[in-house]
Amino acid sequence: MSIQMKITGSSSWQLKDTLRPLPNTTVDFWRMVWQERSRNIVMVTNLVEGNRIKCHKYWPETGTLSFGPFNVTITGQQILADYTTREFSVQLTESSEPALSVTQFHFTAWPDHGVPDYATSLLAFHKKVKKHHKPFMGPITVHCSAGVGRTGTLITIDCVLEQLQEEKVVDIAGVIIHLRTQRMKMVQSLEQYIFIHDAILEVLMCGDTQIDAACNLRRVTQRMSECDPQTNLNEFEKQFKVLEKVSVKPEEITRNEALRNPTKNRSDYYLPGDAWRVTLRGDLQTYIHAVFVNGYKQQRAFIMAQSPMESTARDFWKMVHDRKCGVIVMLCDLVENGQETCYQYWPQTGLIQFVGYKVDLMEENVMEGFIMRKLSVYSEKASRAHQVVQLHMTNWSPDGSCSHLATITSVINEMSAIQRRTGNHPVVVHCSDTVGRSGMFCAIVTTIERCKTEGVVDVFQVVKALRIQKPGAVLTVTQYHLLFEAILAYLDSFDAYCNFLDL
Repeated sequence: MSIQMKITGSSSWQLKDTLRPLPNTTVDFWRMVWQERSRNIVMVTNLVEGNRIKCHKYWPETGTLSFGPFNVTITGQQILADYTTREFSVQLTESSEPALSVTQFHFTAWPDHGVPDYATSLLAFHKKVKKHHKPFMGPITVHCSAGVGRTGTLITIDCVLEQLQEEKVVDIAGVIIHLRTQRMKMVQSLEQYIFIHDAILEVLMCGDTQIDAACNLRRVTQRMSECDPQTNLNEFEKQFKVLEKVSVKPEEITRNEALRNPTKNRSDYYLPGDAWRVTLRGDLQTYIHAVFVNGYKQQRAFIMAQSPMESTARDFWKMVHDRKCGVIVMLCDLVENGQETCYQYWPQTGLIQFVGYKVDLMEENVMEGFIMRKLSVYSEKASRAHQVVQLHMTNWSPDGSCSHLATITSVINEMSAIQRRTGNHPVVVHCSDTVGRSGMFCAIVTTIERCKTEGVVDVFQVVKALRIQKPGAVLTVTQYHLLFEAILAYLDSFDAYCNFLDL
């Protein structure tokens, strides 16, 4: 039999904590789900971590699988950067009862060891589950591997947030002691205990910044522009001040490789951290000033890169070729404010050659506010050329101000169309400082992707998550405010953007 126990302590969630399904307990797992009419399963482990099996796969990849007397059919799946949701139909054979519709929320961003560096993604996941669950859906089944560590951490966060809402107090130790009267060892390590405190502190400091419906965005944005007479700040300024407090500083991250390669950095500011740094494959020297950044639906959706110098242009093209990038978004001019901000790493006409690579300009089209260049990249080690499109935006000022927001919309539309044709490989984004316009662009795209899927806008949380991988992204409150205006401009590009969610 699978080990499971009913956990009480949260008025909004009835939780059933369980050990992960094993090959010989999968039938029991589904029997429990059926018996308790549990329509939501929360999975807080991956199937395999560190070459160790953490959980037996208890669902079909496609179609239907039988687990004893239970037929489980997968009816839908949505894969996002930090979690995946799956829809199941569970039927007990030889039973007249209707099939049970079950949603599985699978958090995939917990690292192999320890706890997440930041609670941002887990809190967003928790909010998603809580919004979906209704009392008539039965208890939520929660499992990790052993059923006490990560599971205990998530349940504790939920109970403490409920306690905060109902009683206006926080008693993390008390909640854990109560949970341990129902299941021993809940919250397994000091790391998890500290992580819970960090998560609750983040909620207390940041508050709720989500705008539930895209149709409300204009009204809310106008209200956010109004100055509070008590603080002499508007809501954009208040949110940005909080953002600065909760974000890691660029100098606080580990960036040893960047410091070891000073000649490959345009400046000492906003150096790439070791944890998310892009590496050059097959080279003795693997360093390039670039980091991976998650989008909404995809991990490592973007590469936020330094604009190439003459000495790093070859490395830039190697990165593009090796990572099969189909789109480069260039958000600066070659020279700004009298200084070079980008070496011209593509040919004016014909071919340009670098060590091991040649780049051919196939086509150039001047659009309104941006230039589209189609390029072929040839590697000495590859038999076929790699095709890439550069979208060079020409009317976005160095300080991040933009008087032609429609251009951002056009660039995003072109980028999305190219990505659909070429596969969802990372999009390379670069500007003059790696954080201002590049950070804004990635934040706008990610916010729009979430708006399309969930019908909500939360610029604050998007920027906060972005700054985990690229500290300093979105530099000023002016840039932060402009994110809202750019998203509104994107929505306005549709005749009735309240129907935008249907796209």
